[in-house]
Amino acid sequence: MAKETTVEVKTTKVETKYSIEDFLNNCEALGYKREVVAGALFNSKEKEFTKSEFQEKVKEFLGKKVQ
Repeated sequence: MAKETTVEVKTTKVETKYSIEDFLNNCEALGYKREVVAGALFNSKEKEFTKSEFQEKVKEFLGKKVQ
């Protein structure tokens, strides 16, 4: 009788990084106004972000309290 073996394969998702200019040029397709994207990425040390990193930056920016 043959033995059954189960193999679990893990896949890693690699996200593409985009430049700040790409996010600014395509902001409306991503659901944000240009001013929001510019504010969220202003003074960023990094010059490229994945889509999820970008969304986190925007979420953080929109959550800041105005003084």
